[in-house]
Amino acid sequence: MSLESLIHAFYDARARGDRLAVRAQLADDVRWHDPYPPPHGGDLVGADQVLADILDAAAVITGGSTRLTLQRVIADGVLAVALVRWTATVGDRSMSGQEAAVYKIIDGRIAEAWFHPADPAASDAFFSA
Repeated sequence: MSLESLIHAFYDARARGDRLAVRAQLADDVRWHDPYPPPHGGDLVGADQVLADILDAAAVITGGSTRLTLQRVIADGVLAVALVRWTATVGDRSMSGQEAAVYKIIDGRIAEAWFHPADPAASDAFFSA
């Protein structure tokens, strides 16, 4: 599977809520660097912790409202960059944003990920409140 296809499949699985497919695309010892405040961000280690934070904790915080729309994937070697639009609701507040997600792929699985929101201050304020 190409890097581009793997990233598309990852976002498709997240959109479907397919926990098993998401888990299958993560290396067991994945390193996840998410700038959003805990409990749905931070520096995470291991597929189980990533799932607990990016799927479970995020769903609690947003009431399951988060939607990710993959705009484009650029890949070369072991790195793939995903340009993503997202929307989420926390309480009575909603926000939309953009981010660049950089994935390191080793042996066909996501081994490391870094996220770079277009407006970090607004994202931090939204998810912290």
